[in-house]
Amino acid sequence: MKRNKISRSGVFAATFLLALVIGSGAQGADKRQPPPPPKVLSDLLACRQIADPAARLACFDAQTAALASAAERSDILVADRQQVEEARRGVFGYAVGSSPLLDAAGGGAEAKRLDTTVIAARRSRGDGWIIAMAEGGTWEQIDSKPLALSPKPGQKVAITKGSLGSYFVSVDGQAAIKMRRIQ
Repeated sequence: MKRNKISRSGVFAATFLLALVIGSGAQGADKRQPPPPPKVLSDLLACRQIADPAARLACFDAQTAALASAAERSDILVADRQQVEEARRGVFGYAVGSSPLLDAAGGGAEAKRLDTTVIAARRSRGDGWIIAMAEGGTWEQIDSKPLALSPKPGQKVAITKGSLGSYFVSVDGQAAIKMRRIQ
């Protein structure tokens, strides 16, 4: 995920367009509620309440500098909903647990299905398949069910979460095989 730097000219846009702010100290938040914004963002937003224009501008200048400094030190990370969804897709298949930050940005529901494409496929030692997906994940077949047609780069794949941590992968509309994520 790339970091966004915030300049003075972008302070108003940043204030209104922040979809999600991830900062330190968000641990322990209620899973159903998004975590409170970090202090550096709360301080910036509080500047809107100042009536005197000169004092309000001085507050915005100081708090924007503090926010930019926190972003440069990686003390705060600003991500929009699309970036959070990309991160969720990137960890699909791993047991990462629940996170109030990911839940709040992703609508609170854990992903049960991932639609992607094959970028590479090869046979494994046990005559199954190892398939690399577009999101960066590599999956290994763990059952002995054969695929009628070999997976090829560019083919559509549907990965569905099963019970007890299992995953079923359907390549190009074929019957699903049982797989696990290995990378």
